[in-house]
Amino acid sequence: MHHPLNLSIECPCTLFRTINPFGDYSADDMQYGNMNEQQLKALGLNDISGLVDPYRLVYYDFPRVPIIYGEYSSSPGGRKISHQECVNILFNEMMELSHDFSRIGEYQNIIKEMISHFRYGNGKPFYSSSLNAAFENRVNDLDPKSPISKIKSTIEDDSGPNSYWNTYMPLEDRLEFALHRSMLPKFNQMIDRINGLGIAVHDIHAQKITLLSIETYAMGWEAEVLFEAQDHFGLDCTDIKSELYSQFRFFRIWFFLQRHRDYAFRPFLTNFSALARVGSYK
Repeated sequence: MHHPLNLSIECPCTLFRTINPFGDYSADDMQYGNMNEQQLKALGLNDISGLVDPYRLVYYDFPRVPIIYGEYSSSPGGRKISHQECVNILFNEMMELSHDFSRIGEYQNIIKEMISHFRYGNGKPFYSSSLNAAFENRVNDLDPKSPISKIKSTIEDDSGPNSYWNTYMPLEDRLEFALHRSMLPKFNQMIDRINGLGIAVHDIHAQKITLLSIETYAMGWEAEVLFEAQDHFGLDCTDIKSELYSQFRFFRIWFFLQRHRDYAFRPFLTNFSALARVGSYK
């Protein structure tokens, strides 16, 4: 195989960047402490916890469970508790409920680390070597529509019907064009619903792909590519009004702890990245 005439490219070179920016603290899911009881209840947040009424600071005598799907018994009796006791109970309940989304695999503890960071991190960005490892697995997916496959096929496409086009179009532009038609790596596979990744990274807010280096050899070529990603560990109003998410106490507790003005736990940016190497050798 001979290499494209315009294989040279100045590195590092940003090949792709999402429209959503990094560090977007103005996003709705990054807001906190901005709602009162009336506003929260207007969003349907009447039944938050199965153990406490966080509006009244009352610990139930008996756990609040539905009698029939969608219907609850009248509010059980209970005892008054302090604000701090209520916070402890809500976070413990959130931890327990996270098991429904993180039952198996090596990444199931990430969500527990993130819940702890939500409580104690005061909005500082979150990093996890385990999350980086999970992202690296997705980045190196060889699906034909994956970014790494698009990069490989574009660099190798130096002959055939596109050879004339490739002669005059810089490699940087061809790669950028190809990546806009790729499927970005995400944690949205079926397995992610129970392995802890889907709940830890609901949807990747921003991504950036950078070509760090590209080398040609007598017998082939090799490129190193950096994938950077950022998500928001926070819920917006659209999330909690969703028929899917609003049915889970986990999300109702999360939204309450984040948005109620008397609790106001800060959402945070989740940062993760991965290196990928791609090439062809004869």
